[in-house]
Amino acid sequence: MEKKEGEISVTLLLNGGHTRTLYLRPKDPLLVSLVSSIGEKSYGGGRPARSFNIHLDQGRRSFIFSSTDLVGLVTDPPLRNENPTRQPSHPAERPSVEKSPYVLLENFIDPARHAELLKFVAEHEQEFTASSVSTNDADYRRSHVLHQFPEFSNLFRDRVRSLLPQLTTAFGLGEFPVSEIECQLTAHNDGDYFKLHNDNGSPDTLERTISYVYYFFNEPQSFTGGEFRLYNSRIANGRYECGEHATDIMPKNNSILFFPSHCHHEVLPVRCPSNRFIDSRFTINGWVRRAKAA
Repeated sequence: MEKKEGEISVTLLLNGGHTRTLYLRPKDPLLVSLVSSIGEKSYGGGRPARSFNIHLDQGRRSFIFSSTDLVGLVTDPPLRNENPTRQPSHPAERPSVEKSPYVLLENFIDPARHAELLKFVAEHEQEFTASSVSTNDADYRRSHVLHQFPEFSNLFRDRVRSLLPQLTTAFGLGEFPVSEIECQLTAHNDGDYFKLHNDNGSPDTLERTISYVYYFFNEPQSFTGGEFRLYNSRIANGRYECGEHATDIMPKNNSILFFPSHCHHEVLPVRCPSNRFIDSRFTINGWVRRAKAA
């Protein structure tokens, strides 16, 4: 594994005296997760052990270990160390703020495919089911989703995959091996919303690295609201936390939005006076997952 420009040397210190040196970019989610797992030990745990799967030799080998075996990290150059046991008092010690980047592309699919997509959702309305979140909080998210739509999901997976070199550069992530590109179809109608969250904040979503949202709807537009509200990040004790409001992005027909999965965001309430399903704010949304062991 060779060091590339802009990367830092990260040596993992493992139980039994084992070590392994990686080269990562300062903003790589893997580095944040490694530092975070060290921070959790200082708090006495409280989170289930993580399984780290790091691909070596361009994905030909995997280096797999548990967070319980991670003793420490040695970085060159050094990372700024923050003591989690006390409140920072000096400005230089306060959590750093990272602006949340995003990429917005317009006219993402040709008009004929866009028309086919609208026809598809109209014909499959009865197959949409109420959305949910992993915490089973019924008031946290309100919308309807469809998980199986292979003709279109395959199209979007291929298009998203082709854009990965551009996106990883824009987000400062560096190249990473991809396990899958998740894809679901979502409809927001009158009163629907999704409260503040990020896309990789639970053990089963940790490998999500890049998120995307494709917007499509009938014209003339029959709903208002539904803005995508993006927040900047605070980096404290190796964790990404929600920072200040960054921007509101209005849904634009046939456009697609990309952003790093650790960035906090929400969908503001939608108003659709007709209540007709076909008048909904539709999206194809999903996540690019970093590869993990089978």
